[in-house]
Amino acid sequence: MQATRRQVLAGTAGVVCLAGELRAASAWADTPANVVQTSESEIIITINDAVVGSGDRVARVPVALSVATNRTIAVEYFARGKTENAAGNPNEARANATSTVARGYLVFQPGEQQKTIEVPLQHPLQSGESIEVKLTDYFIYPQHAYASRIGTIMSGAGAAAPRNDSIELPSLPAGGTVVFSDDLRDPDFASDSGFRADGKPCWQSRHSHGRRHDSNRELAYYADPAINPEAKVWGIASTGHRFIQAEYVQNGLSDGKGGKLLLGWKEHTPFQYTAAIVTSRTLFNRITTGSYVECEVKLTKIAGSWPALWLKTANDQWPPEIDIFEAFITSTSYPADALTSSIHWTGQQGHRTYGASVPLAHLEPGADLFSKFNRLGCLIGENQITYYFNGKPFCAMPNLVGAGPWYMLLDVTVGGVLGEPSDPKSFPARMHVAGVKVVQF
Repeated sequence: MQATRRQVLAGTAGVVCLAGELRAASAWADTPANVVQTSESEIIITINDAVVGSGDRVARVPVALSVATNRTIAVEYFARGKTENAAGNPNEARANATSTVARGYLVFQPGEQQKTIEVPLQHPLQSGESIEVKLTDYFIYPQHAYASRIGTIMSGAGAAAPRNDSIELPSLPAGGTVVFSDDLRDPDFASDSGFRADGKPCWQSRHSHGRRHDSNRELAYYADPAINPEAKVWGIASTGHRFIQAEYVQNGLSDGKGGKLLLGWKEHTPFQYTAAIVTSRTLFNRITTGSYVECEVKLTKIAGSWPALWLKTANDQWPPEIDIFEAFITSTSYPADALTSSIHWTGQQGHRTYGASVPLAHLEPGADLFSKFNRLGCLIGENQITYYFNGKPFCAMPNLVGAGPWYMLLDVTVGGVLGEPSDPKSFPARMHVAGVKVVQF
């Protein structure tokens, strides 16, 4: 079975700290000929120590990229207070470093190189007091195995405020022609074949290669209610909107022959979860350069569920792939504004990926993926793919995937990189869909 983006998500994010360097392998040597390449072989993020005066109530920590990239890079930071004992025993000092002073994130947009972490100080730092600041990948994907070092904020002569770069991503262009739109509310909106009984195309209720993703170690079977009567898979909510959902089926899914459908990667284990997918493979597969794709959705926060909207090429080769959004809902504490967008392509070293998990609160105060509908989309430019949240740009990746043409896939699956759900009975995990559209500019 062919691989997908979900095969490459194993591992844990590393940590980067003050006075250290953050290194990530660059794939510029692998970019297609029509994309401008950089001479840099790696990206380095340098983080300097900060010194604060006796009257300072904010420590400003400079963070810098060694080169301006053409993609969004998001990192999270943790600032923790540290107090040494009278003897200055470093082991005991580390044991006392338990108070989190601040937690936040930095987002470098294409072209930006300088950012500042601002750490509020509850009181002036005394002798023997300092603050450790650590950086890591924001959220869980994509991961770069960054190096780990430790640095400090300490008292001394106050320093000048560092510089903050600010480069705006492109706004959505005006005009354009809507070439496809659907609210998915037709009773016969989807089928196994991607065609209705009258021969007209509709949404297809499975991947092109079938109804399972064993290569991703997913726990769910992509069901269709016409084929799998134990599964509901989709319906119309009380609000009148279409939903698709992943479900927990305690007794397992029937294979229609008196047995159970079994996981291909877990011996003798039946599928106890269903996944839901609808694709525009037969309905609309002409997304290309100059296309803006948007889906208006509301998600449910169910630990172990994995909703996504992504694009695959009409010839079904993989890579490439464009992920407009993915929500890796690892637990009930998943942040309401965390959204991951990425690209996958083939370079000289094989499968490659760029992506960023970006918090959205700086775009829209109170941003929430679960309490209300939001419009999530991307504009495919010749050189850049820009991602939008409620019409505002928040992320960008270089177009290393080509012109397509592409089709859409909306799905909610279970497991994979997320592992076993902590509470199976909290399912179903729903994606409510108010509508999708494609605008051509």
